[in-house]
Amino acid sequence: MSSGHKRDGDPVAEEPLELSDRQFAAVAKALSDPRRFGILSEIAASEGALPCCALSDADKVSAATISHHIKELETSGLIATVRNGRFVELVFQRTTLVAYMRRLSRSLAPGS
Repeated sequence: MSSGHKRDGDPVAEEPLELSDRQFAAVAKALSDPRRFGILSEIAASEGALPCCALSDADKVSAATISHHIKELETSGLIATVRNGRFVELVFQRTTLVAYMRRLSRSLAPGS
């Protein structure tokens, strides 16, 4: 694909992603909110891009709330948004989550 992403939304880069301190904190913040975690879980479970309107919380909370959570997830690097006309599709960025988990594991290891 020419977008620089494989089918599952992961960047094509072969080197492991390293998170800055700021991005590490942004991912932790994004994952700490139960509604954001639920949204991320839905996006990760979909095959390919998920239309924003397909989120299950979309009919339970305001559009502004959903938009806020999507922006937090995008800012953290856990998702990418792709415009398709006037619609937005959400793509899970698995490499960001893997980099976060790797850094978290290293920071909690004995002697670190």
